[in-house]
Amino acid sequence: MDTTEELNGTYFYHGQSNLSAGELFDVIFLEQFCDELGIGIESGAAILAGQPWLKTRQKPRDAQAGTSVISKYARILLRNARVPFGIRIPTPVGVRIQPTNKLAAVIARYVPWLGWIGLVNSIYQVSRKTQNKYNLIARPQDRIQWTSF
Repeated sequence: MDTTEELNGTYFYHGQSNLSAGELFDVIFLEQFCDELGIGIESGAAILAGQPWLKTRQKPRDAQAGTSVISKYARILLRNARVPFGIRIPTPVGVRIQPTNKLAAVIARYVPWLGWIGLVNSIYQVSRKTQNKYNLIARPQDRIQWTSF
């Protein structure tokens, strides 16, 4: 048998035999997801580095407790760096927006969001590649017609 074949109404794919259409889709999705993990590590690192796990000084009662690794090191490296012309950039802090002109704070508050964006992009890429490969292999009646967003 070849790498991909159809046999008695079931599929044979990369050593897996007697796969139903749903099982073929699952195997292809898992394969594409594993391929994508090589570039998905950065997203996870950015998300984790932005979480407020480190203890910090006493803060006002409504402030978020703790600080993140990225915030700590950004403040060390960019201690007095400010955004030029006194511009205050709105940054996400928990569920509210806090404007700041400190460059370290801007970087530290947006890094986790970049991680989430990278994660969403990885999931989209896996889904797109899975759809293309599955529809290339599956019989016409088993193909999935997904809309483009």
